[in-house]
Amino acid sequence: MNRKFEGKTALITGGNSGIGKAIALAFAREGCNVVIAARRSNEGERTAREIIDLGGNAQFVKTDVTSRHDIQSMVDTCISEFGQLDYAVNNAGIFGPAKVATADYDEETWDRVMNTNLKGMWLCMKQEIPLMLQQGFGVIINMSSIAGLIASLATSAYCVSKHGIIGLTKVAAKEYAA
Repeated sequence: MNRKFEGKTALITGGNSGIGKAIALAFAREGCNVVIAARRSNEGERTAREIIDLGGNAQFVKTDVTSRHDIQSMVDTCISEFGQLDYAVNNAGIFGPAKVATADYDEETWDRVMNTNLKGMWLCMKQEIPLMLQQGFGVIINMSSIAGLIASLATSAYCVSKHGIIGLTKVAAKEYAA
């Protein structure tokens, strides 16, 4: 069987559940080595084991995307385990409280959502881009949401962070796409 990502390596933040897990499994089915980076170890280890049980290669790295140290460790794992980083899917994110109006958000919650969703994305790219430039190849996919395009009531921190991801991605594309 010809698998189009045979021998390539994909890194998926938030790859332990939901959309991230589905992406990790899809890459693995196409022959990609997969590094799953997430905060919840049990789910991350289970997802890696699922890929391995299906005949793929996977590694779980406990990662908090708000931590520069964790992000460096996640990228280092890609290199030490598989020798390269071909695809980075920056998917990790949190929603924050629902049905809280903008003026009613507390600062700590606002900062947690922004630091995870937007700053975490930037911190990932800050490690991924130089490595991909050095390799001479690589693809970064930053996951946003429909909330990054259309505002909805009482979800301001989430909505703003997802709008920011789209802006950050557009700027980086202009800077590095060539």
